[in-house]
Formats: sequence, C-alpha cells, structure tokens
Amino acid sequence: MFRRESGDLVKGSMLALAIDAILDFAGDRNGHFRMIECEVQSHDAYGTPRKLFSEFFGVIASTVRDILGSDWSPEIDQAWRTLLSEIDRLVSQTES
Repeated sequence: MFRRESGDLVKGSMLALAIDAILDFAGDRNGHFRMIECEVQSHDAYGTPRKLFSEFFGVIASTVRDILGSDWSPEIDQAWRTLLSEIDRLVSQTES
C-alpha cells in the first residue's frame, strides 16, 4: 500500500494516524477523524483511487479480527461493518 514510501518509520506513522482517526471516528469525533478527509484529498493528487481507502480500512478491520480470534463477536463484527460503511460514505462525500 505504501509503495512510494520505503521508510518503515513513515509507514508506521501513517498506520498510527489511521488508527487514531478510526478511534476518533468511532468515538467522540473530536477532530482526528478529519485526517481521513485530508488524506483522501491529498491522495487524489497522487492518483490514488478512493476505493483503496475503503480497502485499507478493511484490511485494518481484518487484522484486528485475526488478532482477536475467538473474541471477535457478532457485535464487534457489526460495529466494524457500520464503521466501515460510515468511512466509505465520508470518503465518497469528500470534495476533490
């Protein structure tokens, strides 16, 4: 996903910012979630298809599911599905 950036520190920072945005988006929405809109716009300039944002957040959800294993409940699954749907809507509504 981060083919243009080879540094692990930058990749880790990007992932940490994405997780912070997810937590804020799912919670109080204090502003960190706005990073998603900003990154959608900046990645438009790189030619990154917007559908990759949905896929990226889906990969994060899938990884969390793998880590939780049998603790991944139907309620958690539904919460993630709702969250991913809301993120998809945010990405599609962000102005270019």
